[in-house]
Amino acid sequence: MAIPIARAGSRRWAVMAANARFSQPSSAPKGRAVPFSSRFFWAPSSLPDAGEDTLARVLDLYQRDPFLAARLAQAIETEAMVPQHMASARRGRADFATLAGAAGELLTAPGGARVAMLELGGFDTHANQGAERGSLAGPLAALDRGLAALRDRLADAWPQTVVVVVSEFGRTVRPNGTRGTDHGTAGVALLAGGAVAGGRVLADWPGLAGAALHEGRDLRPTTDLRSVLKGVLRTHLELSEAALEREVFPGSAGAPAVEGLVRA
Repeated sequence: MAIPIARAGSRRWAVMAANARFSQPSSAPKGRAVPFSSRFFWAPSSLPDAGEDTLARVLDLYQRDPFLAARLAQAIETEAMVPQHMASARRGRADFATLAGAAGELLTAPGGARVAMLELGGFDTHANQGAERGSLAGPLAALDRGLAALRDRLADAWPQTVVVVVSEFGRTVRPNGTRGTDHGTAGVALLAGGAVAGGRVLADWPGLAGAALHEGRDLRPTTDLRSVLKGVLRTHLELSEAALEREVFPGSAGAPAVEGLVRA
């Protein structure tokens, strides 16, 4: 499966929601990573919708290529699962809460998605970061509304769901000259959902004293994010340790899975 980490330099937070009820399709052996052909992807497009004539021509053209024909058929099937109020959405125009709600519908649809990934920008707060007011307050409020919308749409599926919120970098401990913070090293990962063994803060807290900071400026990282994701994927989606090491996080033997993140 694709790991929901925003690409380097994207300055976004990524939100993954995984529902254990759809952890493996019936044809997939338990404990194995699911091959590409059994996954599907959907996101609002910035392009105009293709007309029926254009789509028919592409379908006819792709019949000569089994790989492309299968992918197009899968895309059409996925599009049919998309809630009607999202079918005409355009990338960059739908608010995060609307997208999160649509993700909840896809996760609970019969034969729908097992994992949903969302991105939310606006956390690159180099200037006027603030607290309850400032450039950080808006994106945090959007994240809050999005998680609430996801929970509401999941409804009865919420107890079987794990939501992981991560960012690809943190912020510096000290503010800069423009009342913001610059790119830092360590940050925070948030886990939510009815399947999470929550109500805790799990950290080997290094402290904020000058001598404890990484390179004298950043919160020191103490937990590999791959360990957190491994803990969720192994317990919640029942991926084997071998699949995690071989297909999901190659070369990550030095980052063992965090235990006890998901309810037994």
